[in-house]
Amino acid sequence: MADGDSPLAKQMEALDDAFKGFRREKDAAKGAEQARAAQLALVRGFVETPPMLAKMPDGPEKAKAAAQYRAMMAAVLVKLCEVEQKFLAGDIAGVETLVAALKESRKEGHDKFMEEEEE
Repeated sequence: MADGDSPLAKQMEALDDAFKGFRREKDAAKGAEQARAAQLALVRGFVETPPMLAKMPDGPEKAKAAAQYRAMMAAVLVKLCEVEQKFLAGDIAGVETLVAALKESRKEGHDKFMEEEEE
């Protein structure tokens, strides 16, 4: 199975779709709904192992990397819950601030846990 077809890849695609939906949303109810969809996709992806980690030999380094992956995913979940709360409070400016932080978290996570694609 190609990495793009993995259970994790499917959940990250769903997360990305929800993120794209709420990052410019001005309607509080729609934004909160999209934030919840992103949370669900992230929780489903939390239990998966990134292909890069799966390829590592078992041992302390793999365990340490897996724990770091889960911690990063949990931190993103907290931010997504904050996005939902900001939408529910009607604080669109606050959502925009969190979106910027989420973009940075995404970049950091991908840099750390995704293999570069070969051309």
